[in-house]
Amino acid sequence: MKNWQNRFIFLWEKYKYFIAVIVVGILLLVSTNLPAGEQKAEESSIQDSTFDLNTFQQSVADSLSQIEGAGRVEVLLSLESGEESVYASDVSQSSQSTGGSSDSTSETYQSTMSILSDGSYGEAPVLIKSNYPTFRGAVILCEGADSDTVRLQIVQAVSALCGISSDHISISKLKQ
Repeated sequence: MKNWQNRFIFLWEKYKYFIAVIVVGILLLVSTNLPAGEQKAEESSIQDSTFDLNTFQQSVADSLSQIEGAGRVEVLLSLESGEESVYASDVSQSSQSTGGSSDSTSETYQSTMSILSDGSYGEAPVLIKSNYPTFRGAVILCEGADSDTVRLQIVQAVSALCGISSDHISISKLKQ
């Protein structure tokens, strides 16, 4: 028994750094595999998310109501264009001779959407990018619309947040 313990201590002293490196490597491999699965689920939920105008308007109103002197705020945004999703597609070209006296050809293009197949989740198109809506204008109703300072701060905030020029933002006093 004493011989076995001495041998273990000898091997530990000789190879402790090597063993430590292997243990750390195994821990790194295990830890990098766990977030990858969570990341894939997170990416798919991001792809499935869509822009909700009502939720966005409410969050803008909540933020604007935090401006000193603004009071209660209601926001109405009008859209120039809606949300657009751009998907990957395969384009194939085919040429066909039309015959006749002149040597003319007609070219046809065929586009098919690229599909990503995942064994457990089925098939889904490959999303390249999502273009969020662009805003046309905004109507802001607030209790503090009497103050020029509050009006200016609201115009600047909405302009920066939504990309709307100041001449497309209307601010009116909210009735009591």
